[in-house]
Amino acid sequence: MSTRILVCRWDPYILAALREEGAEVALLFDTFEAAHFHVAEEVLKTLPYVFRINSFDDMDELGQVATQLQHDGWIPDRVVSLSEFSQFGAGYLAQLLGCPQPTLEMALRTRDKRAMKKAVRAAGVACTDFVSLRTSEVAEGVRRTTAELGFPVVAKPAAGLGTLGTSWVRSEEELTVLLTGLGNDGVEHFMLAEQPVAGDEFHVDAIWVDGECKALGIMRYLRPRLAIETAGVGNGSVLLPREEWAELYIDVEEINRRVYGALGIRDGITHLEFFKEPGERRIVFSEIASRFAGGGITQTYRALGDDLRIAWIKSVVDPGRPAPYADGEPSRYVGWINLAPREAGTIVAEPSQSDIDAFDYVVETVRQHGVGDEYGDPHPSAWCLFLIYGADSLEQFEERGRELEKALNDGFRTERVETA
Repeated sequence: MSTRILVCRWDPYILAALREEGAEVALLFDTFEAAHFHVAEEVLKTLPYVFRINSFDDMDELGQVATQLQHDGWIPDRVVSLSEFSQFGAGYLAQLLGCPQPTLEMALRTRDKRAMKKAVRAAGVACTDFVSLRTSEVAEGVRRTTAELGFPVVAKPAAGLGTLGTSWVRSEEELTVLLTGLGNDGVEHFMLAEQPVAGDEFHVDAIWVDGECKALGIMRYLRPRLAIETAGVGNGSVLLPREEWAELYIDVEEINRRVYGALGIRDGITHLEFFKEPGERRIVFSEIASRFAGGGITQTYRALGDDLRIAWIKSVVDPGRPAPYADGEPSRYVGWINLAPREAGTIVAEPSQSDIDAFDYVVETVRQHGVGDEYGDPHPSAWCLFLIYGADSLEQFEERGRELEKALNDGFRTERVETA
């Protein structure tokens, strides 16, 4: 019998990959996705079960979904969450349906950065210092931040996504204004104030099956995420060849083992971020997400074979499958950058493929948005055009990224439609 997978979130790429691997797939998505994503009805008609719910946080709705599947005898082998915001819902469904992962404890420790950092620190991993903040206790939170961290600090939602909602706060007054403003809706909001960490920022993307790491790659961001000022400049990362970065791989694999044990992760694909000073061996853990990475990260692995998402899907459908990339360690540097318009609006012009083809080191073009699409505020996670490319050294990779930005970003043009 084929493997049954209950997928939490609309993602046509993942749905197609699962079915191509022979899985039987049921889908659960919410009203936000229905309103903001192009949910293809022709795809939905091919699935044995499709559930549209108001929210992944609604336990009553989720319970009814689980009861329906149990009533019909369609019990999944795996529940997989493809986004930050379906983590708790996936954990609840897994518990109701008898699936071992993801657990609610794992969801808590990979969503709430306070629980995450406490667990990781208890496992002996160096971690960014923080103060927990509540919008109902503004003065106390500001006092503790001043006493324990000083300023500047990085303020972020306790259960946020990427850099969204994350900002630099440089004084008591700024933090007071931020927390007071968040609390004006009458709802309790939880935040963190983090002490900034110097050094380069890296990310680790890994696939785990039954507690064993099946694939692991370390990439260095071209700039730390909070240092990026606009979407199309310095926005990317590069995969580090193991043979040239052997010591870092040894250290990261040990830290990864401790982090996964502390958070209760045994299966799945994850995206972990850390900081390290150049020339120093000490690694400082930042945070981890129990989902695949964004940007052009997973596509970079196509230079070795499969997109990292496909390698993960193969491990979900057939856990006994050999580890990917066993013979595909990169002998050179390969990575990605995001090119994008400088201003929001309707995209009316973009770099042509012939313009991109003039750079023979570019191996793939991935367009997230094109002519006719609305492009919003160009914040660091506003993806538009990924270029996957290679180089013989880290320095050459960085030089080529700047060359591509200078030559191609001017090919974008947006127009704003004025409303009366």
